[in-house]
Amino acid sequence: MQTQSDSSKHKLERDRIGDDEGLVYAGMSDIGLERPVNEDRCESFPTQTGMCFLVLDGMGGADGGEFAAQISVDAIKRSLRGDLGLDLAEALTNSYEEANRTIIVRRQGQRFTEMGTTVVGVLIEDSAVVIGNVGDSRAYLVSGDEIRQLTIDHSYVQQLVDRNEISREDALPHPQSHILTQCLGSSPDIQIDVERYWIWPQRKGEASDLIVLCSDGLYSMVTEEEIQHVTTVVPPQQACEELIHLANSRGGFDNITIAIIPLHGHLKVEESPTWGRERASRERSRLIGAWWERSFVHHIIVSSLLAAGASLMAVGLFFYLRAL
Repeated sequence: MQTQSDSSKHKLERDRIGDDEGLVYAGMSDIGLERPVNEDRCESFPTQTGMCFLVLDGMGGADGGEFAAQISVDAIKRSLRGDLGLDLAEALTNSYEEANRTIIVRRQGQRFTEMGTTVVGVLIEDSAVVIGNVGDSRAYLVSGDEIRQLTIDHSYVQQLVDRNEISREDALPHPQSHILTQCLGSSPDIQIDVERYWIWPQRKGEASDLIVLCSDGLYSMVTEEEIQHVTTVVPPQQACEELIHLANSRGGFDNITIAIIPLHGHLKVEESPTWGRERASRERSRLIGAWWERSFVHHIIVSSLLAAGASLMAVGLFFYLRAL
C-alpha cells in the first residue's frame, strides 16, 4: 500500500483535531516493501468481558510467523468469548496463556518448530482498561502534546537499557535489537505483563487521549514524536495511512501494523469515579441474564413435560373411547 499524504511541512501547519471529531477506532496492517508475506495481524472484536484490540507480529520463517499470529488471534478470541464474569486482567492473561499453549502444541510439526509471535492488546470495559504484552510490539499513550510508552519490550536490548549498559536512544539502532527474550510460543512459562488503567471523563473542549498499538515495523522507522504529532492532527484512519506511508518511505523493511484507539477521555492509573456504578450495573445485568437463561430453560423443560403428558393422555383417551 502506498498512501499519498501531505508533506511534513504541511502536516506541521494543520490544527489539532478538536474534541471527538472523527475519533473512531482504526487499524491497519501493511506488508511493507521487502517481506514476501505479512506476518503481522491487527484485530478488534467484542468479547464477554469488553472490547478487545490486538496487534501481533509473527515470526518463524516461511509460513510459520503468519500461522503463529493467526492461530494466536483465534485462541485469544475463543478464550475471551468464553470467560464470563472474569476480572479484565485475568481474562486477558488467560487468553494469552491459551494462545501460548496453542502455538507450543502446533510447533511439534516440522514446518513450524521455530514459530512464535509477539502480542500487545487492550481490553476495555466501560471505564476500565487493561493492557497486556508479550514480546516487543508496543502500546503508547498519546495525551495532548505528550506520548508515553505504556509497555516494556521483552527484548535483549531492553535488558541492556534496564542495566544502564546502553541508553534508550541507543536501543533501536543496536545490532541485536531484533532479539526477543520471550514471545508467545517461546516457553510454557511466559511472563505476561498486564497493567490496569481507567478512563476519566474529559472536560468540554479537551482532546481525547489515544492508545496506539504497533509492531516494530512502525516504531523502528517512525519516531515517537512523529506518531504523537500525526495521531493528534488527523483522524485515526488517516493517521494510520500516513504513518504506514512514512515507514515505507524510509525503507519499509518489515511488515507495518498500527491500531489507534480513541478513549473519549483521559487514561489514568487511579480508579475512575464512574467505575463503581458501572461495575454494579454490569453485575446486575449479568445476574438478570443468568436468571433469565435458567428461567427460560426451566420453562422449556416444564412446557415439554406438559406437552408430553398431554399427548399421553390424548392417546390413552383415544384407545379408551375406541374400546367402548
